[in-house]
Amino acid sequence: MLPPVAAYIHAVTDHNFTMDFSDLPALFGVLLPREGLVGYLIEAKPSNACEPIEGPPGPSNATHFIALIRRYNCNFDIKVWHAQQAGFHAAVVHNTGSDKLLNMAWNDERIREQIAIPSVFVGQTASEYLHSMFIYEKGAHVILIPEYIFPLGYYLIPFTGVVGIIIAVMCTILTQPRALLTVGWGSWWAWNSGVHFGAQGGGESKLPVFRDEYDVCAICLDEYEEGDRLRILPCAHAYHCRCVDHWLTQTKKTCPVCKQRVLQTAEDSDSDGEGRQQGEEEEEERNSERAP
Repeated sequence: MLPPVAAYIHAVTDHNFTMDFSDLPALFGVLLPREGLVGYLIEAKPSNACEPIEGPPGPSNATHFIALIRRYNCNFDIKVWHAQQAGFHAAVVHNTGSDKLLNMAWNDERIREQIAIPSVFVGQTASEYLHSMFIYEKGAHVILIPEYIFPLGYYLIPFTGVVGIIIAVMCTILTQPRALLTVGWGSWWAWNSGVHFGAQGGGESKLPVFRDEYDVCAICLDEYEEGDRLRILPCAHAYHCRCVDHWLTQTKKTCPVCKQRVLQTAEDSDSDGEGRQQGEEEEEERNSERAP
């Protein structure tokens, strides 16, 4: 539980007239309960509580009594310690000659460890109202209520982490289809499956073979039946293995539907080599003509 950074006193008379007074909790002792501490306010005797003070009237086991103590003449921890020793359940220390609020600190570590009651600090004007209208003898009671800072950062840190993960996943999903479109589905599938095509004949046997359900083979125009062996070309068109293998080896080296080049033969390689050689010779002739 976080320590309260501020607090206030809700004072109620016997005729239900109420007033609220700002205060600051001490830096020692126990914390005020979140629901507040209800009790009867009694002025300390002696008022500065620099020495042992008188206890509250009557039994205090069922009723909470709160000591009203004047500032100065001794340390705050001594004042609250004397209030605890006298049987009070809390202490309200008030300023004199000023309405400035202070966070009361301790001076003696041994006394601080023994203090087990909460205490708050109020200004002089608040103490005058409390003494004149809301003291125990007037039939009034007070409630010491703490105010806590909501730990917003404690909840924002994991929230921002979750948001960052979601954004990263969305970016991955959005960029992946773009890469597929750039490469081309057929080429990407063939590359990802480790399928490569040789320059010599018989390369069609390296094309992927699947058992799947399509519509109609574009070569024989027969409908596919369950269990048929199909061959998928790099352009993603599918055919019967027996149909497309004959097509690729005996007739064309292109897809029957889209005419995309499927295999590269030795003749194609030779023709490509001759073309490159011829281009190099032409480039060399052009360079020689430009020479001085």
